[in-house]
Amino acid sequence: MRGLAVVDRQLDGEQIAVWNTSRDGARATHVNAVVIDANSDPDAMTKVLSLVHRCVVLKTEGTTLDGLPIEGEVLSVGDIAALLDEIEEQQSRILEAIADYKRATRSKTLVAPTFPARPAPEDFAPAEDTPSLRALATANYFGRSWTTWLVTDEERRRRTVKPVTGTTPWIMPPSMNAATVPDFPEVFAGRLYVQGIG
Repeated sequence: MRGLAVVDRQLDGEQIAVWNTSRDGARATHVNAVVIDANSDPDAMTKVLSLVHRCVVLKTEGTTLDGLPIEGEVLSVGDIAALLDEIEEQQSRILEAIADYKRATRSKTLVAPTFPARPAPEDFAPAEDTPSLRALATANYFGRSWTTWLVTDEERRRRTVKPVTGTTPWIMPPSMNAATVPDFPEVFAGRLYVQGIG
């Protein structure tokens, strides 16, 4: 998976905006943005296909994908809330594991992490009602949510190996002891359809 492609094409709209977002370590970053005129560009569909290839597609509010070279299930803005719910569940599990470890070891120095605040959709309204700004606003909302996941699960990963001895497991129980941070939480990841691969 290359990342996520936010697509905006309103009903009867001539312009198609595609905003690409990818993972860069522990954060999501925007890597490309293109606006294509479907009426005047004879290569419009070829361009859309190249922009969404090997990406998960997220459509903006009001977008229709009819006639676009996009297949399978795509995400909608409402799916971001499901991602955030799953992130909050993981945050609770991490805090519970730390509290259990603190009780078991009687540690007085162990500090619980502070997680980023849940992004709110109303904080990501487009500045103007245009294809590019609708796509950007949705990409920003998803990008902030994705970064919240990466930061959250990094707090779990950091507590899997004792810094001094390198032994594992440490604070996290065996069921939460994976050595890497996956792109997305398990349930959300299971719903993703990658264009050209899915």
